[in-house]
Amino acid sequence: MERTPRLPGDHKAGGLTSSTFSNIEWLIANHGSITIGDIGADVGCVAAAADSHLCYAMLAQRDGENLLELLGRLDRAIETAAESSITVDEVNPPGGFKPAPRRKSRRP
Repeated sequence: MERTPRLPGDHKAGGLTSSTFSNIEWLIANHGSITIGDIGADVGCVAAAADSHLCYAMLAQRDGENLLELLGRLDRAIETAAESSITVDEVNPPGGFKPAPRRKSRRP
């Protein structure tokens, strides 16, 4: 599979065109997917993009950011990751999650 996304085309001022989210379209056409949804109070709304080779981005919706703005950031992040293999992860903490402390079991 070719790893270079199509670059965004011309956009109509203030409106959406078929090329508005050309990198999202490219990802889906190449068997990738995006997921958008609320994952809880700690993070809120997240937009993620991935295929079987790479997680392109996991973006947390910013205060005051609407869904179209979030999708625009996701589209640009897909382009960056496809070109450089550098992904954006705004959801998981650096270094990963720490395991919960083990509780000592009591023997009867």
